[in-house]
Amino acid sequence: MTPDPGNSAETDLTDSQRQFSRVAEAYRRSPTHADPVSLARFLALAELRPNHRVLDVATGTGNVALAAAPLVTEVVALDLTPQMLEQARRLAAERELRNVTFLVGDAQQLPFPAASFDRVLVRSAPHHFKQLITALGEAYRVLRPGGVFAVSDCSPPPVVRDWLEVVEVGRDPSHFRSRALEEWRALLQSLGFTVEHAERIEQEKDILEWFDLVKLPEKRKRRLLDYYETAPQAIRGQLLAQWREGRLYHRYWHALIRARRPIQSPP
Repeated sequence: MTPDPGNSAETDLTDSQRQFSRVAEAYRRSPTHADPVSLARFLALAELRPNHRVLDVATGTGNVALAAAPLVTEVVALDLTPQMLEQARRLAAERELRNVTFLVGDAQQLPFPAASFDRVLVRSAPHHFKQLITALGEAYRVLRPGGVFAVSDCSPPPVVRDWLEVVEVGRDPSHFRSRALEEWRALLQSLGFTVEHAERIEQEKDILEWFDLVKLPEKRKRRLLDYYETAPQAIRGQLLAQWREGRLYHRYWHALIRARRPIQSPP
């Protein structure tokens, strides 16, 4: 099974906006994205301090930004899709958070001066970036020397990554590419970052819940479930997929990375 031409991963920015504008409220209600354990682990990785100014890139409905806000001086939450930001504003108002600013913008062209932030965070978004190296370069640029870039994103082992890409794109055409942990390390180091922490976190994912979050049409859902049935044995051994009480579950992986902009740039 290969992705339809109409579902090509070679999408432009408007594809992400179309995708997420129609599911913004569902993402606001998503327990997976708001999981307090996952958020706490990510923020601990970022080593936030009370005097920090923080940028949350591709904030979506604001889960990271709103969790970080009580811990720091200021958070700027940026996203390409106005409808996602509107949901984030609603959540911020419900929590009476007043140190978060929401801004429409592109991770690949950040509208900030150099050395503007102590921390740049991005969670569950880089797989949408067509120009990841540009986005990472922008993160480096807006970080103050000594500042930290923290990222979490889907990152399957290389042996299963290409097979899973078909599922990712079939579920969400704005998905561009998952990066293996080794790729992340190489990309960040090539830009001058010092990678201080890099690990792959494994979890069990409810696949039907994942499909329903993006309101996947029944026909496409059926095709993807059929694709699982054709998985080679090597892929099955990685996924450990199983049906329980009418739900499909399998292993899913995220990279969790902390990289620092050196205080002094290399000569």
